[in-house]
Amino acid sequence: MARNSIESHEETARWEVQLRKGVLEFAILLTLRGGEHYGFELVTSLTSKARINVPEGTIYPLLLRLAKDGLIKSEMRDGEGGAPRKYYTLTPRGVVLLEAMIPRWKQLSTSVEGLLAGEEND
Repeated sequence: MARNSIESHEETARWEVQLRKGVLEFAILLTLRGGEHYGFELVTSLTSKARINVPEGTIYPLLLRLAKDGLIKSEMRDGEGGAPRKYYTLTPRGVVLLEAMIPRWKQLSTSVEGLLAGEEND
């Protein structure tokens, strides 16, 4: 019985990692919709507001890919302490994609919530 519990926990942990990876891009775009953020500030915001624990080593490659895809842009500026920071903002293309993603997310979320509640979805 203990072995099944351990395997179940490991499977759940793997599933959660995949789920978070799938939602992270959307969460980043949503966070940047509220204004510019530098990398660590973005990690902090995702952790506190969305309760998504994102290692810095995970977010920076994703930010680079989002910039390469033209969804966000970055700008190096001096930080409040004088150290340069890279600030990220949404591009117009990123805004358009995000606005298309929001209703799809709401529909998916509603459908899954219905399944959790035992309702049939049409």
